[in-house]
Amino acid sequence: MKTVIKILIIVLAPLTLISCGTKSTTDTDYVILDTTYPDLPILHLNGTAFENGFQHGKLLRKEINKLIGLWKQDLEAKYEMPADTFVKMFLDSTNYIPSIKKWTPELLDEVKGISKGSGIDFNTLFAFQLTDEIWTNARLIDIPHHCTTVGINNYKKDGGSNYIAQNIDITPFYHGFEVLLDIKNKKTGTRKLITTFAGYIGANGLNKQIGITENSLTDLKSSFNGLPVCFISRGILEKTSFEEAISFIKKIKHASGQNYIIGSKQNIVSLECASDLITEYWPDSSKRYTFHTNRPLTNNSYHPAYVAYLKNLYGAVPESISFSDKRLETIRNKILNNSSIDIKTLEEVLSTEPICNSNTFASTIMEFNENYSELKISPGKPDSTEYIVFRIDE
Repeated sequence: MKTVIKILIIVLAPLTLISCGTKSTTDTDYVILDTTYPDLPILHLNGTAFENGFQHGKLLRKEINKLIGLWKQDLEAKYEMPADTFVKMFLDSTNYIPSIKKWTPELLDEVKGISKGSGIDFNTLFAFQLTDEIWTNARLIDIPHHCTTVGINNYKKDGGSNYIAQNIDITPFYHGFEVLLDIKNKKTGTRKLITTFAGYIGANGLNKQIGITENSLTDLKSSFNGLPVCFISRGILEKTSFEEAISFIKKIKHASGQNYIIGSKQNIVSLECASDLITEYWPDSSKRYTFHTNRPLTNNSYHPAYVAYLKNLYGAVPESISFSDKRLETIRNKILNNSSIDIKTLEEVLSTEPICNSNTFASTIMEFNENYSELKISPGKPDSTEYIVFRIDE
């Protein structure tokens, strides 16, 4: 039997007392880097947004610097210019900071904290958060992001648990840098679990009430001054109800075309978001399940580059667009051919090619129950990497 050794690294934060285990009434904060799972370091954070970011940057300084080095190499290969030049050009041509300050100012503080803790200058670290915005607005021909998501409303069917799930597919140089953030609000006692990679504020996640997944829809209209994707996802996890989350996502201006599946213990919804139009996607009228990949299925507010592509191909923008998507066809067949969708079914679906592929960075399944929410995460391809279970019942 394999022996698992748990390592707790305790780091003293400025002006705080850090403890491990039982917390006394005089303690103010504690920070723990838990390496129980070698492929998934867990950062337990309980400070202000800046303090959390600083500890993230400090504890994972080596990993962040290495990953950003790989990211810069990728930028240089794709855009044929020095990475620092690209970062400056991209930030000079966009204006996301005002939207972030308006809607999620604490997350800007968290990014500043990661920058300070890791020693990476703020502009570089900020641009590192803008993965989807770079893909969308710098118009890569071959977009390397091919996530697959699914939502199941068993509560509507028989009062059972609801699920949302996602295979996160990103460029292979990110692989091996998986991180789970476990953030506790010391004022309210609430927690959120966030799947991410070193130096990034979050790819998807959940709190006790709600969870969110996202898929790039680069064919949809974007903006140079909206709220970027990772700030939207983290902003959703600050909400305490499904209704509040939907209100938030419909009020903001979106920086990138994106599909979000939001789930709670009673509801799920799939939203296709362009910068000027939000639509829902349901495979049928029952609204008991949904799924998505990376092409818009109901939203026709297209990016100008996609409009030009369609006009060149068809002579005009067609009213309906047919396309072949093996991942969408696979997940549709898997869901429609199962009368009951549970954890085992979702694990099987997410482990099936081409949903599970060489770009799969992590696989996540979120369950919402009356008394708890649960995250199952496979830090790698789920056909060969076991899921690890984390529960929020506070």
